[in-house]
Amino acid sequence: MDKPMIDDDALQAMGLSFDEVAEADKKLVAKTKTGGRDRRVCVCGHAMTKHTVYSGMVDCKPSALRCPCKKPRAVLEVDDTRVFLRKTEGAGAMHALARGMYSSIHAGKSVKWIIELACDRCGEKAANVIPVPVTQSGYGADEATGFDALLCPTCRTAV
Repeated sequence: MDKPMIDDDALQAMGLSFDEVAEADKKLVAKTKTGGRDRRVCVCGHAMTKHTVYSGMVDCKPSALRCPCKKPRAVLEVDDTRVFLRKTEGAGAMHALARGMYSSIHAGKSVKWIIELACDRCGEKAANVIPVPVTQSGYGADEATGFDALLCPTCRTAV
């Protein structure tokens, strides 16, 4: 019976050296720990990784249920996208984006805006924009429509 391969003999049998694999492993582990994952969140309130775009069509599937998101737009960067699995039931505090932000902050995780905060309707730069599900023509809705906007209080009342 042949002597079993031990130590780096097994790697050498594949044409690889121990040092070569150690270096590759070090790079891959570092990439994963330092942000190799996409930690962005869409304005619909779900991780960007939950969106698939094919032939111009968007599919947002954060969990067993689908989100009707039609225009993915990254607005946040977070420590953990797993808490962004909420359903939009209206505007403001009832929107999946606000609910996910609450869950993230409540869990002690960071939430950072990656866009300049401005109203999507009037363009006014404002720190008090709220997420609102809107129809394709721009009217407010009480449930997820596939189109979400960040609106200032003035434009929110006009919707």
